[in-house]
This record gives sequence, structure tokens and C-alpha cells, in this order.
Amino acid sequence: MLLLLGSCGSRQPPELRLAVDAGFQPAVEALRENFESQCGCRLKITAGASGLLYSQIRAGESFDLFLSADSARPVLLEKAGLTVAASRQTYARGQLALWVNRQISADKSSGFSTLAANLARQDATLTPRQLILLLGRGKHKLVVADPQLAPDGDAAVRMLKKLRLWPRLRGRVVFAGHAGHAQILLHQGQGDMGLIPYGQALATGRHGQFMRIPAHFHPPIHQQMVILRNTRQRDLAIRLLQYLQSDAVQQQLEGLGFLRVDSGAKLNL
Repeated sequence: MLLLLGSCGSRQPPELRLAVDAGFQPAVEALRENFESQCGCRLKITAGASGLLYSQIRAGESFDLFLSADSARPVLLEKAGLTVAASRQTYARGQLALWVNRQISADKSSGFSTLAANLARQDATLTPRQLILLLGRGKHKLVVADPQLAPDGDAAVRMLKKLRLWPRLRGRVVFAGHAGHAQILLHQGQGDMGLIPYGQALATGRHGQFMRIPAHFHPPIHQQMVILRNTRQRDLAIRLLQYLQSDAVQQQLEGLGFLRVDSGAKLNL
């Protein structure tokens, strides 16, 4: 009887635990159903700022993979001996977007609305002068993820400093914990504009207009992942890594707001 009952029970699929930077979470959610059907597994996603997830991993939090939005933290984990050898690989390259509240865009009392609307209608390439005009006008609050924790926030602040906008904007910046939190603050009206990941804007930016910022405006955002040493799902983890680097998924990631990984950056385990 006990054997019969045991055979009737449904076997749970294996679980792959991911620590994912919040800026890449919308892309993972878009890909998860396809990957889960291929691997017969289930993804358990914990999203947050790369810096916070890194600290959790160093403190002993149990994950199988870490998908960071930078390369610095995966390198630190590798040097600490906390990763599977040769598993640190680039899975995407990030971009930034300037998000603008629709109320500001609709304000016809200044040329700001005209410039923002014209740029948002077409996937125009912003020039430094246009970006300076959009960010420098008025007294609008600007939401940026914490540069100490979020690589997209760090890239945004470095860009503002390069454009010599930081002294003018520093007092108007509202810092968010990570990319997802930045989008929440923008939707709640706690900021008028935001510098957020382009993929985040594409996924959740319907409450505002947004414009892609050319990648050469800011430091490169090489997003790397590592398989963590204590994983019990090494084969599945390798499978996900190879899945993200496949040509089909790289093409899909372009539509989700990311730049393709150079073929020379792909490695085989």
C-alpha cells in the first residue's frame, strides 16, 4: 500500500536557484517558460541589486547561479574560490534609457515636451547635447539606482559626471535600491525622470516616455554570470548558461533591451 501511494505521488521538478540583478529580471521572466519546458526544471528567481546579492552570497546564501549586471562582483567571487572554474561568462551587455513622466512630456509650456516627444516617437539616437538639454532643464527630480549597489546606477552617475551634469543634478537625484525599485519610484511619482536599464523601461515603462541612450555615452555594462561552487544542479546551471549565450536567445535579448555578446566572449565549459 505504501509503495502504491508513493508511486502515485507526483515527482517535483528540479529547482535552479538564481540570484538575478533586478535590471535583468524582466528578461529572465520573458525567457523562463521556454527554458523550463526545455530542461524540465523550475527557476526560483531572487532579484535585487547586484551589490546586495553579492553580499548575500558572501554571507552564505544558497544560490546555484549569480547573474550580475557587472563583471566586478563575479570576478571577486571567482577570486574568493566561490565559483565553478571557468564559469564566469558574459551573458548580455546592458544599455541605459532616459525615462520621462508623461505629465512632463505633456507640458507644452516649454520646449522640453516637444524635444522629448520627438525623440520618443522614433528610436532616435540621443546626442550629448540633447541629453544635456533634457536632463539640465527645470528642477525635475531624477531617479537613479544606488551606484554603490547597482551597476546601472554606477554607469548613470559616471555618465553624468562625464557630461559635467553631476554638480547641477546631484541635489535633485532620488536614489533607489535597484532598477526595479527605481521603476516603482517613477510610477509612484517620486521622480519626474529616471536613468534606468533600457530593458527595464521596455518591460515596465508604459507610464512614461523613454529614450534609449547610446552605449558609448556611459561605461560598458558587461553583465556576467557565475555558477556558484556549492550548487547541487551543476548540469542544469551549465545548460542555462549555454542557453543564454545561444544565438537564438541573444537575438531575443536584443528585443528585450540588451546588446549581443561578442562571439569571442563566449566560452565552453
